[in-house]
Amino acid sequence: MRNKEPLVVVIIPNYNLKEDLCECLDSLEESKYENLYILVVDNGSHDNSVQYLYQNYPWVNVFSRKVNGGYAAAINDGIRATENLHPDYYFILNNDTIVLPDAINKLIKVVESDPVIGVAAPKILYHEDPKRIFSLGDRIFSYLPLPIRYGLHEHDRPEYNGVMDFDYVFGCAFLIRSETLKTVGYFDISYFMFYEDADFCRRVRDAGYRIVRVGSSIVRHKASKSVSKQQPFMTYLRARNRSRFYRRYKHGPSPILTFIALSFGSIQTITRFVFSGKTDLIKHYLKGAWIGFREPLPPINHGD
Repeated sequence: MRNKEPLVVVIIPNYNLKEDLCECLDSLEESKYENLYILVVDNGSHDNSVQYLYQNYPWVNVFSRKVNGGYAAAINDGIRATENLHPDYYFILNNDTIVLPDAINKLIKVVESDPVIGVAAPKILYHEDPKRIFSLGDRIFSYLPLPIRYGLHEHDRPEYNGVMDFDYVFGCAFLIRSETLKTVGYFDISYFMFYEDADFCRRVRDAGYRIVRVGSSIVRHKASKSVSKQQPFMTYLRARNRSRFYRRYKHGPSPILTFIALSFGSIQTITRFVFSGKTDLIKHYLKGAWIGFREPLPPINHGD
């Protein structure tokens, strides 16, 4: 007989972060939410992650990819591998996160209260500084060329404990209603990683669903552990995908104003590289931004 709680499939992409992944799984083992099916999608790791999981986490399901196809491809593979379970929700989770015991319960309670909610994200706090917020989310305003980000690096406050509507939330931890996927499709694997979450959120919002941040639900994030190991490539990807995303989706009154705003943001990024002594990353950033701006805009690719 099926558990009365909605079935939640937890999908955790992993690439060479075995120790952090294990901490994440340990936190899920302490979850107060019982009807979970946990799937780690390994993206071709070479740190013995898969064998270690089989030996030490027999209660965790593993989908092993031969090559690293990126974050979006891993999520899509995880969704397809568990469709036969007919889950009510998918909980997408970074491998460098810690899920507090009641986090999933609180997400489910909010989403179950409103069928128009397509995505619900917990409040993400820095693992090393759990009183500081990673980010709450972004909101679009018709008169502004770029979305406004809320809560970035701010100290957590009581007013952030409620349910807040956003247009975009970071994909390091969010709950997706299964029906939403049937409407908007899966993640776009052409991004590889970075902005695939924003692209998905945009399609969710355009389909008429709500995207909410549940402030009482807490997940702690170690903030881009895997990205720091491949800085040149990740710098290139982030810049390319930023250009691609804003070409694909209109923001504000004019694409020209959006381009100008993005250019100012690029100058700020390059300035940070200079003052932090990372001048070697400038060429990778500029290459990514230029290719993202000039390449033919690829169609959304779900990897079917």
